[in-house]
Amino acid sequence: MTCREALELVEPIAAGDLAVTPEARAHFETCPRCAASLATARRIEAALSGRPAPAAPARFTPVVLSRVRRGRWEAEQHVDRIFNVAIAAALLLIVGGLIALANVGAVLEGATRAGALVSVVAGQFAHRAAPALATYVAAFGLLASALVMWWWAERRLSL
Repeated sequence: MTCREALELVEPIAAGDLAVTPEARAHFETCPRCAASLATARRIEAALSGRPAPAAPARFTPVVLSRVRRGRWEAEQHVDRIFNVAIAAALLLIVGGLIALANVGAVLEGATRAGALVSVVAGQFAHRAAPALATYVAAFGLLASALVMWWWAERRLSL
């Protein structure tokens, strides 16, 4: 057992919420730091158990319940909004599909125009990017070689 694991068990053991396992007992007997932490936690628990628990304010329970209800209501409202948006999107898709079915020729014409526009824009982009293409290829090559060297060095260090 490591000190980190033992220190996570100190408070539950001191409070009596958790029984000490043989492994934990062996660690507390051999590690002075963890044993001191356990002893301190037990002293604090003993001091606190001798004192009466303070009473909650009169409005504490109603205020907490009100906040819980409000939080649930807000969460439900959020889910309702998402559901309503999804329903509206589905209705738009259905209406759009019905309109498309009724007017197949216009849909095909619109798709043809959109395809032509994409083709023109892609051609203009390629024409403008062609002079800088060598720079992009060189930059990609440098990046790829740097990543390969980094991978190789990490692999060598882990061996």
